[in-house]
Amino acid sequence: MRRDAVSVFRRILPLAAAVSRGVRTLGVVGLGAAVAIALVVLVRWTPGDRGDWAGLVVLCVLLVVPPAVLLALSLVLGQVVELPDKVRGYPGATREHVAELRAIANNAQRRERPAWRRLPGSTWRLAMLVRAARDLFAPHAPLLPLMSLPFLIATLVSALLVPVVVVAALVVLLAAVAA
Repeated sequence: MRRDAVSVFRRILPLAAAVSRGVRTLGVVGLGAAVAIALVVLVRWTPGDRGDWAGLVVLCVLLVVPPAVLLALSLVLGQVVELPDKVRGYPGATREHVAELRAIANNAQRRERPAWRRLPGSTWRLAMLVRAARDLFAPHAPLLPLMSLPFLIATLVSALLVPVVVVAALVVLLAAVAA
């Protein structure tokens, strides 16, 4: 069974990397199209009162959300591609964390400085260690968004909307040049 899982991962990871690059490209193009539409609207129709500015802000948010969702998917897929390397590095990272914990414990037990002077440094080192150990405690975390049906539906809708935004940006640009 293990060989089957390894062969599946060997086939899936390059596919995930390719999809990540494609989705990132689509997201960046969609973001550029959203910025182009917002700039044309701002230049051709400068809002006068608060209501007009609020409408422009709402338009910008609506135009930026689909590319942002695609960029988030690209980030998640990138983390999935990096997951095997992270898992291979866990033994070394665990040894480093153990050594750091020992150093913190030794520092806390030393009597050469008063406790009130040792506490802030030890607390800071411990907090940084806990933050760094988060990946060790939840190695499956990058996979969670891919298991979320609302995220997958939002990604599908965004993938359908971004080409519409790109076409709309081209139409708006052509209309602005023609006018």
